[in-house]
Amino acid sequence: MTVRLAPFDPAVHADLVTPLAQLWLESWRSTGTANEEVVLVEDLAVRVREETATVWEVTLAFQDDALAGFMALRPHDNCLDQLFMAPTAKGQGVGSKLMELAKQRLPDGMWLRTAEANHAARAFYERRGFHHYDTDQHPTLNYTRVFYRWP
Repeated sequence: MTVRLAPFDPAVHADLVTPLAQLWLESWRSTGTANEEVVLVEDLAVRVREETATVWEVTLAFQDDALAGFMALRPHDNCLDQLFMAPTAKGQGVGSKLMELAKQRLPDGMWLRTAEANHAARAFYERRGFHHYDTDQHPTLNYTRVFYRWP
C-alpha cells in the first residue's frame, strides 16, 4: 500500500477531527497502556482542535484514502508530541514515513515521551536512534513515562 502524507489544515480537514481522535484512542488502546475510563474520543477531539489552533503542526498519513496515522510536532520546543498509527496500519511503514518527516522538520534534534509499558513504541524509537534520558509519572493518568531524545 502507498503511504501519502498531508499537512493537517483545520479549515480543510475539520471533518477528520473526530476520525483522527478515534484513530488516536484505538491506537492507544491497542498498546494496553490506555486508561479508558479517563480518556474519551470527545476529549481527544477537543485536544486536536485546541492544539492545532495553537502549537501543533499535524501531519496526516493515509493508506490509499484511509486515515492510517498522524504525527503532531511542537517545533517551538523540538517535541514530537504525538505519533499514532491505526492498529491495522502498524508494521506497514506508516510510522517510518512520519518519523522521516519529523527528522526533516526538526533536523537539529527532538525529544518525545511514551509510556514505559509501551514496549513496541520504545523499540520503534530506539531503532531510529532515539536515546532514553529520563522517566517520570504522568501528572494525571498515573503511569510511568519514558523520555527520549534524538540525536
